[in-house]
Amino acid sequence: MKIKKIFSILLSIAFMNFMFSGFAFAQDYENPPCDKEVSVEHLAPHKYSKVNLVKVTDVESIVQKENVIEISFAQNFNSKYYKEGDFIQFEFLDNLVTQEGTCIIPKKSSLIAKITSIKKPRWFSRNAIVCVNFTHIIFPDGKNVPVFAKIVGKKNYLQMTGKDTAKKIAAYTISIGGVGTGLGAAIGVAGGNVITGLIIGGSVGGGVGLISGIVSPGLHYKAKKGQKLPIILEDNLKVPKM
Repeated sequence: MKIKKIFSILLSIAFMNFMFSGFAFAQDYENPPCDKEVSVEHLAPHKYSKVNLVKVTDVESIVQKENVIEISFAQNFNSKYYKEGDFIQFEFLDNLVTQEGTCIIPKKSSLIAKITSIKKPRWFSRNAIVCVNFTHIIFPDGKNVPVFAKIVGKKNYLQMTGKDTAKKIAAYTISIGGVGTGLGAAIGVAGGNVITGLIIGGSVGGGVGLISGIVSPGLHYKAKKGQKLPIILEDNLKVPKM
């Protein structure tokens, strides 16, 4: 009977030790020891950024989420020649450095994005829409890290601006207006009043051009090599120390 009681006590002690060690392990996992060298540095402020903090340790730099960084198109881009599932390559034309002088991402690094959705231009001047998912950064030495980010601004997708649409409509108005003006002049000559013909022809042609420009399909998204694009981090970006 005594042996059974002793065994029960030992079993209880062993169970308590196991529970305590598990709790201690959980505590250590949740609160890992701090890095030996830690400093907080800052990226240059951007009009869209909510923070500009970077944690720099002896092994990595951690760019806090909601920082804004600028990338550039690595080549000319035209949505007319792309489809869903294709990839777009961006690059860092300059070193991404903190105001304190730490290089986070070296120049000539690439940022890869996958096209998740693409809408072709539609009638009534509705421009193409290109949605992308940024996947990873590739460094010049071939190493890469994942990145979670989105396009920053009023739209989180690629699309030509209202100014570009206005230019297209204006071009239609001028081109068709010119045809109308020529026709009006011919009518004016036949009727003996060239000035009246020019006025009528220009008015009619310009009006038709304006309507045609509005009703016609919108624009494909185009960007030139080196064109900048701001993106905002949706999660912390961890970069091994260079």
